Formats: sequence, C-alpha cells, structure tokens
Amino acid sequence: MGRGYNFEFLKDDLSLPAWLAVGAIGQVIVTLTAPAKYHLVPVGLTISILTIDLITQLLGWQRNVYLKDALIGRHSVLFPNEDGSRPEKMADKPVAMFMLGIRSNHPMGRLLPAYRKFNEYYEEIYADAEANRATNGYLGRTPNWLNSEFGQNNTLCSTSYWRSMEDLEAFSRRPIHVKSMMFLNKTFFGANGHTVGVMHEAMVCPPGHWEGIYGYVNRWGFAATKFPIGKNLGLRDPIWEKDPKVLNGMHGRMGSIVKQAEMDAQLAKAVGELPQQ
Repeated sequence: MGRGYNFEFLKDDLSLPAWLAVGAIGQVIVTLTAPAKYHLVPVGLTISILTIDLITQLLGWQRNVYLKDALIGRHSVLFPNEDGSRPEKMADKPVAMFMLGIRSNHPMGRLLPAYRKFNEYYEEIYADAEANRATNGYLGRTPNWLNSEFGQNNTLCSTSYWRSMEDLEAFSRRPIHVKSMMFLNKTFFGANGHTVGVMHEAMVCPPGHWEGIYGYVNRWGFAATKFPIGKNLGLRDPIWEKDPKVLNGMHGRMGSIVKQAEMDAQLAKAVGELPQQ
C-alpha cells in the first residue's frame, strides 16, 4: 500500500449512500452549468459503458477479466524442497501463519490520522519482511482485504506465511516492528486510545495438517508465496499440481492417502461415487 492514502480502497471507504450523494452532486453541477440537452449525458454515458462492457464479456468478444491470471482447473499447492524439487509427500513441512488486522473506531473511518499512521507501519513491517525474505523465513502474504461484516468497511487484514514460529517470533524483534508497537502502545494508552483497534492471530500447521486448493482463482494466499532456493539461487514459486482423483480430498492433499481412501469410501456410501476430474 505504501505511504499515503490507498485509492484502491476508495470505493469501499464510501458507503452506497455516500456514492449516491457524490453522483447527485455531479448531476446537479451538470444541470446548473450545461445546456439542457446535455443534462442526461453523464447518466446515459455511464449506463452505456457498463452495459456494453457486460454484453461484450457475456458474448466472448472481450476477455473475461475475472479469469485473468487464474489457475484453470483445480490445483493443490506444495511446499518445495530447499533445492526447488518436488517433495515426496504433500504437506510434508510445517507452515506458520500470522494474521494482522487494524481497525478504525472513528467516524472518519480509515481517514483518521492515527489509523493512517499505523497503516504506514503495517506496510513498512511487511516491506522489511519482503526485503529480507531470503534469510528470515518469510514466505509471503495475502493482499490486504477489508472485512465486510460491518457497513463501515473500516477493518484491514492480511495473513502472512512463515517457515516456522521461531522465524515469526524473531521478526517481531525487528526495529520496524518494535517501533510500530511503541506507536501502538502510545495510541492505546492515550486519551483517544479507543479510536484505533488492532488484532493478530498466530498459529502453526504441523506437517500433514495443512492444505491449499485453488480452482479458477488467482494465485492467492499460500499459492502466491516465494521460497528461497539454495544459496543465492533466488526465490521460486510453490509447486502447483492439478488435483488427480486419488488426492481429491482433504486428507489426500495433506499427504495421507490411506486416510483419504477411508473418507472416500464413507462419502461414496453417503452420496454416491465422486465425479472424475
């Protein structure tokens, strides 16, 4: 996101009534300043552009933008070996996950100066992790997303992935993280400490207890991580493999074919045979 306001989130920061008000103001300006024959041009032009875009995508005349860079078909993701090769078993290594969220509890929402300052720290923390990922165990993170359970759209979250909890704990002692914690504590214990909220969750998935499956979506989350390979050999993507039938279920993708066979038998008994890929 970088410093300053992230305009990618502007559409989410304003509620539907606010956007309707913006449109109404624009229409009033056109009505007061333009000849009568142009009064409906903004509305007509907007509707025409949106309609043409929808029709051309439905008819296949325009590329479906929603499938851009998507993994076509269902794929599982594997944690590569240190030399970049495919592991013998799926989910054969542990993965640590860390979810960090910040929230504005102020009528100004994410435009609140204290929130924006912590948002800057939020991005600087991950920029530091990115810059040192060849040695610090950081694998990557999800894009920022806004929680939708509240109409205010004022909670920003992201989940990062690490080789181990030890790597994550060591990262918490990095100068930028310590600096951000000092700012956060100062804000919390200040006169308006309630205006900015923060949360985090940390967990470790042992070998054989995690999976990643993606079908017709972009490489997101663990599928978008990067892994250091050898010494000074750079970074590589995780390994994506199209799901074969034998690994069609959760336990198969976690590396337990025997357990998956038991689950397949129980499922077939309940709902019939699973369709082939």
